[in-house]
Amino acid sequence: MTRPSLRETAYETILGWIGSGRMPEGAVTSENALAEQLDMSRTPIRAALQQLETEGFLRIVPKHGVLILHASAQRVGDLLETLTALLLFAYEQHKHTKIVEIAAAATELADRIAEASDRKSPESLARIEGSLWMRVLSLGRNQELIRLGHKTMDKLQWSINDRRWRPPYRPETEQLLLKLLSSMIGAAGPGPDFFSYLHLLKRTWS
Repeated sequence: MTRPSLRETAYETILGWIGSGRMPEGAVTSENALAEQLDMSRTPIRAALQQLETEGFLRIVPKHGVLILHASAQRVGDLLETLTALLLFAYEQHKHTKIVEIAAAATELADRIAEASDRKSPESLARIEGSLWMRVLSLGRNQELIRLGHKTMDKLQWSINDRRWRPPYRPETEQLLLKLLSSMIGAAGPGPDFFSYLHLLKRTWS
């Protein structure tokens, strides 16, 4: 397996920091600071920042530093559609050969949501939800699909975007997600429920 380049390592690390909230919207940093934190030269850092700027995550301001930007509604919508398409693809590829694994994952998540919905924090519920989707994407052990799923979730800042699990959306989110999980192990399949779920995500994403 080919080792990632320094530029790729810098890109994935900085993207992960943005996705986790370690580098939140409005934060300001610099090439020098990032080079020191990542223990590498400024050249791969600069290349990674330029790619992230092209993708809309940050703005490089000459002589002032690097500003982390808020995700645009259009880009968020595109990323949510990408994630939904990846999930549907993984499900359709493995719904006959991996139904036991799909059922186990869906049942476990449904139980965890039902048990935790009144006690867990919105952020915890979002992490539980995200863990299911990564299990679905991992069904075929397709490393490229898994990598793209992780990357999409990082870009969406999945772990800190939990508005759907807060009032007044929480009951609707729980009901819709449980319906989706049920349809994943049913004969009809989850197609329409996936798109209802996508619509909910778009409405509630921060």
